[in-house]
Amino acid sequence: MGDVKSLQYVGSGANYAFGQNVSPGTPWPRFNVKSYTRTVDYDTPSMRDEIVRTQEPGVRGGGGTPLVGEQRQLQAVSGTHAWNQIGELAAAPALAAAADRLHQLWITPHGVIKAAMKHNPTVQAKEDGGKKLTMVAFTVPGQLKVEALVNERNLVEKVNSWITNPVLGDVLTETTYADYKDFGGVQFPTKITQKQGGFPTLELTVSEVKPNAAVDIQVPDIVRQAGVKVQTDKVADGVWYLTGGTHHSVLVEMNDHLVVIDGPAERCPRPRGD
Repeated sequence: MGDVKSLQYVGSGANYAFGQNVSPGTPWPRFNVKSYTRTVDYDTPSMRDEIVRTQEPGVRGGGGTPLVGEQRQLQAVSGTHAWNQIGELAAAPALAAAADRLHQLWITPHGVIKAAMKHNPTVQAKEDGGKKLTMVAFTVPGQLKVEALVNERNLVEKVNSWITNPVLGDVLTETTYADYKDFGGVQFPTKITQKQGGFPTLELTVSEVKPNAAVDIQVPDIVRQAGVKVQTDKVADGVWYLTGGTHHSVLVEMNDHLVVIDGPAERCPRPRGD
């Protein structure tokens, strides 16, 4: 596949607002993506997505709908810092998005190999419809669990990964890479599809890849200084309302312990049953 320290790829297609479906059991809202540029620095680690999208006609749900005309999005992560920027507006902290964006960084074709090499992978021969594959499995403690399928050409063909979602619990992300081409001595897929929670989240046709592109993803000061301050309000004796960040909770005092109701989920995958 070729070794890279950084990477930039450009494409178009569609993305979907994960978790924002109009009702349970229906697909995530779809957006047309006119331009999609992802820039990755594996050493930092950091990543920036620049997206120009329009709304698919007739789609209902959340995720920023309804859109009028084009929307320009910037979504970035660097280390533990994550932020968003819409159009010409100032960058806004997105603390809760850091874990998922690092997850997306490490399941890119080259990222998953780099992550596997650092986390004691197991390697197992597999066969799927007569096709011989190698499954590389590993866990990044406190972050994600991964099973990557590598074909006979030593190209990453599919990545199954699990992270914890505050609403859905352990969520399977299925990412498929196809139609690899040579870009300056580096093999990279020109078709990328992804599903989360059983529904599509990304359909991308890649048109340009720049291996070892110059990357400079600087964390804005407002993002670096951002934090979450938990505030407590007494509702009744032994009952407290906790606010702050993106999730609010209720704490109840018992005789010998405390109970937190609707607490933010830990982003640490639980063991999966086979």
